[in-house]
Amino acid sequence: MYQENKIIHRIEKIISMEPQLFLDYDGTLVPIIKNPEINQADYDLLKLISHLDSRFEMYIVTGREVSDIIRFLGEYNIIGLHGSIFHIDGQTINIPEFAPYVELFNQIYQNTVYIQEKFHGLRIYNKTGSILFHMGNIKNQRSRETVHKIINFLAFRYNIELYTGIDIIELRIPHINKGTAIKQIRNLNRPAIIIGDDRTDEDSFIANQDAITIKIGDGDTHARFAIPYERVRPLLWELLKIL
Repeated sequence: MYQENKIIHRIEKIISMEPQLFLDYDGTLVPIIKNPEINQADYDLLKLISHLDSRFEMYIVTGREVSDIIRFLGEYNIIGLHGSIFHIDGQTINIPEFAPYVELFNQIYQNTVYIQEKFHGLRIYNKTGSILFHMGNIKNQRSRETVHKIINFLAFRYNIELYTGIDIIELRIPHINKGTAIKQIRNLNRPAIIIGDDRTDEDSFIANQDAITIKIGDGDTHARFAIPYERVRPLLWELLKIL
């Protein structure tokens, strides 16, 4: 509770300056689950997000496709695929280098999707601007290690970025991350509040060190503050009470 009180106190000082609000989705607004395709927002979260959007200039910043967030939450400002796609005021804009990588990731997906049959529990998702290998249901450690080697080879062969997270490995467009994406969107004359839970969000914290940055969960972080997942929604409801 001590960290939450410090966060609220800090936000009270900058609320009159109309801070922009940047929120991660998985692991921040909803829990991490083994079947991410069904990680739907519940009624309480839908209500909370609607109120936040009416109070703040709010953005959902995610590794997911924009269409996922629209399906789960509704029509909001969204920075998708770690900063490859910007969905702002109902308009979607891709980064300039997006199209060639879409073709490359389609090719990689077509050439690798068959290995799901070989490694029981592996799921491969073509996210259009990246390829996600979800290994949460792979029970055999040797199978996990083999899949990891295959993905490492693909990253090296095609000179693309490899990101490792909780039960996932993702092949991504190089040099694109949440931190630089938020920088592009921010009005630097206004403060920002950035909340996220994993390594991709550390890019946001590092690139926006003047912001109020909040890490969700345990572990080392570049964020100013840290709170457990269970306290995220109570904190966000408290923000709405600040005048």
